Amino acid sequence: MKFIINKKLAIQLISIACVTLIITPVCNAVVKTDDIKTESKKKISGINEKIEKFNPTNGGTEYWALLVAVGVYLNHPDQNRPSMLEAVDNLHEVLLDSPIWSEDHIHVLKGEEATMRNLIRELIWLILKEDKNDMSLVYITTHGYPLKNEDGTPIDFPPKDEDDGADEALIMYEGFEYWYGNIWDDLLNFFLSLLQSQGVCLIIDSCFSGGFNDDPMFTGALFDGYTAESFSQGFIKEVGSQGRVVLMSCGEDEVSWGSIFSGCLTQGFWGVADLFGNGDGINSAEEAFNYAEPRVKFLSGGYQCPTMLDLYPGEYPVTFS
Repeated sequence: MKFIINKKLAIQLISIACVTLIITPVCNAVVKTDDIKTESKKKISGINEKIEKFNPTNGGTEYWALLVAVGVYLNHPDQNRPSMLEAVDNLHEVLLDSPIWSEDHIHVLKGEEATMRNLIRELIWLILKEDKNDMSLVYITTHGYPLKNEDGTPIDFPPKDEDDGADEALIMYEGFEYWYGNIWDDLLNFFLSLLQSQGVCLIIDSCFSGGFNDDPMFTGALFDGYTAESFSQGFIKEVGSQGRVVLMSCGEDEVSWGSIFSGCLTQGFWGVADLFGNGDGINSAEEAFNYAEPRVKFLSGGYQCPTMLDLYPGEYPVTFS
């Protein structure tokens, strides 16, 4: 199911809203045309300044993205989820529609190519490309599960940091055949911790995506007596350190229904987020989440509750309206 709004329809709806806002004051007072023009110029000028600030062509901040959707699984067609492949294409499209993103700064890994080996290669590509002046976005959608042995006992790879004794994993293309073909929370956290970017936006759309529960790496937390409050809060603290905003599709004991979360987020990045947000012309990660959260809960009948942690100063800009 596509959640991307029809842009033509969106423009029409916004136009009607604008006309309504202009006509309404006429009923009560005389509209000063010069005032309207002045305010419009100020707003347009402000948006242009923000675009210029984040424009990767001006020698300053560059935007990098790694977009991963598995969607198909080796020898397990019953686990295939075409909506995941559709979701990553839609997100890719919306990023390229914004002036701060360029094609050579975005890598997409999907389908049969979304193996554990290739994911590590792409994470290394991102680490080598970005620097402390840049912004990085990592999106992963696939199945998720807690690591367990065949007898059902939990697995916690070193460091032994899981309250329930089980690491959490995201299933890659070969993951249903070979458990070592998946990426678990400690390893993902390790690569994320190597990013120097001033801002990192991580989006995970998978079942049990709120169930990652590790200490932050390279922060000294392991030596500070840190105890995770819960599965979801533990994962948030793990990947939410060092200027990150983390968006997760559900709680630690919940499943993700289709690609509802991804669809609603991408709707937000098309421009709806800022329309329901502060109206500054920037569709931020925070605004997109605030737009998506109640809609995901409604569409899932209340069984899927997205989670966010925002440790990025200000708002993390993703696209411009």
